[in-house]
Amino acid sequence: MQAFSLIRPADMQSAIAAASRPGAAYIAGGTDLLQLAKDNVETPREIVDLEALPLSGIHVQADRLRLEPLARMSDVAAHPEVVRNWPVLSQALLASASPQIRNMGTMGGNLLQRTRCGYFRDTGFACNKRVPGSGCPAINGENRMHAILGGSEHCIATYPGDMAIALMVLDAELELASQSGTRKVAIGDFHKVPGDTPNIETILQTGELITGIDIPASAAARRSHYLKVRV
Repeated sequence: MQAFSLIRPADMQSAIAAASRPGAAYIAGGTDLLQLAKDNVETPREIVDLEALPLSGIHVQADRLRLEPLARMSDVAAHPEVVRNWPVLSQALLASASPQIRNMGTMGGNLLQRTRCGYFRDTGFACNKRVPGSGCPAINGENRMHAILGGSEHCIATYPGDMAIALMVLDAELELASQSGTRKVAIGDFHKVPGDTPNIETILQTGELITGIDIPASAAARRSHYLKVRV
C-alpha cells in the first residue's frame, strides 16, 4: 500500500471539494477500496473519509424508499419496511458477501465496488481497466467466470454486485452531487459497458458523490423476489 493523506471533512460540500482534487478518492465502509489499495491496484494520494457525514438514513415514504449512501447494507436488508415492500432489495443484499462485510459496507459503496477479475486485482498482469491499452489477458486466459454478454475486445470482466440488479428491477434513481450542483440519473444509466474505455466504469464526474437512492413503491415491488443461481 502506498502512503496517503486521510481527510475527514465536516460537511458534504467540503468532501466534494476535497475529492475533486487529482489523486483523491472517497472511502465509506472501505471493504473494497482498502483491499485494492493494499494490493496497489488503487493508489490514491488522498482519501476522503465520509464516515462522519449525516448520510446514513433509511426513509420510508408513502410512494418511495429513500436510501442515503452511508446506510449500511445489513441495516437496509433487515429494515422491516424494506423486507415487506421491497423484498427483492433485502434478498439481494443478503445474497451479497458475508455478514461482517454487510455490517461495514454501505449502499453507495456497494454500487461502486469493482470487478472481482483476478487479472484486474493482480498488478503482475496487464489490464485495460488499470492501465488503458495494456491488454486483457482474461480474453485468452482463465475466463470461465467472466462475461458472456456485455464485454468487448478490451475487457470481459463482470460487475460483481447483487444490489444493483435489484435496483434495476425496481426502477431506482440515483441522486448525484458535485461542485456544480445536483443531478438525478436512472440506475440503468449509471454503469457503463466496457467498450473501448473499460477503465471508465460509471458516469460519475470527478468528485461527484452519490447522495441518495430513490426507489418507487409499487405492487410489483411488494411481490418481488431475488433468486441467485451460481456454481
